Amino acid sequence: MLQSVTQHNAMQTDLAIQRCINPSCHASYEARTIRTSCDRCGDLLDIEYDWSRAAVPASLSEFEEAWSQRTNPVRFSGVWRFHELLPFVPQDQVITVGEGQTLLQQANHVAKYVGVNTNQLFLQYEGMNPSGSFKDNGMCAAVTHANMMNAKRAACASTVNTSA
Repeated sequence: MLQSVTQHNAMQTDLAIQRCINPSCHASYEARTIRTSCDRCGDLLDIEYDWSRAAVPASLSEFEEAWSQRTNPVRFSGVWRFHELLPFVPQDQVITVGEGQTLLQQANHVAKYVGVNTNQLFLQYEGMNPSGSFKDNGMCAAVTHANMMNAKRAACASTVNTSA
């Protein structure tokens, strides 16, 4: 089932649009266009999906099955292994460096502090991402979009490690 869902979503990039975040404007643009802001009002854009038309997996077990395909770079990525929930790009255009493959670490001291039973709280250490930052997770989508648009260069305003 997951394979057919993947192929279905890979072909339907029109499921995603760019939408102005300003509620009084709410302009929309095709996802395969380069924009840094809304043409109409100048505000920021967000990605919006038409989930009523998307063929998303019916249960988490389908994602668990995909996790067994870790030799596929898309499935190895902690972000792109959920590709079916990010249907703006076909899998063969995804850019990944293994971001999001950070370890869950048991946090008994924190559990005790916040009133959670011992051995039941885990924290994910995002400092183990390729650049040492949780920002790798979002940037892989930004770089993928730049690649989709055949960009020759990409720039990122950053406090250093986002641009790494």
